[in-house]
Amino acid sequence: MTPPTARPTRPARPGDADELLRLRAQLHSGFANAEPWHTTFAAEMRERLGTDPGLLAFVSEAGDGTLAACAIGLIYRAYDGPVYTGGHWGRVHSVVTDPRHRRQGHAEAVTRALILALQQAGCASVELNATDGGLPLYAKLGFVPADHYLTLRHPLDGGAA
Repeated sequence: MTPPTARPTRPARPGDADELLRLRAQLHSGFANAEPWHTTFAAEMRERLGTDPGLLAFVSEAGDGTLAACAIGLIYRAYDGPVYTGGHWGRVHSVVTDPRHRRQGHAEAVTRALILALQQAGCASVELNATDGGLPLYAKLGFVPADHYLTLRHPLDGGAA
């Protein structure tokens, strides 16, 4: 099989908010209470894209007025240290390809553009939470599992410390 050709990408614009929502909703369709965030997400994208230097997003167009794929990431301020040299780290929050455009190089193109932008913004480390379907792409790009990474998504049980 011939590898897909590199797809053109561009930074996402406020006018892409509804399409970004459409793509991101596909990623989160299996979660309970998925819909309340739809309104706030689109509004935030309209407000922050192009004005908030901590929010980066890249898209690949499908050619029919829709987006084929997107990659959205954030820059976080940490502290200078051995992992976060310079005190910044990046997180890839969403990489989504419309099912009609999968296996055509869109996800790789937008992810590469996002990672490059995060690194150019001074992020010494870029992190993400991968789906099983995304693992081969992220491994190809050089991501490796991080030992002992945990998450807490509910209120802390017990009393005050």
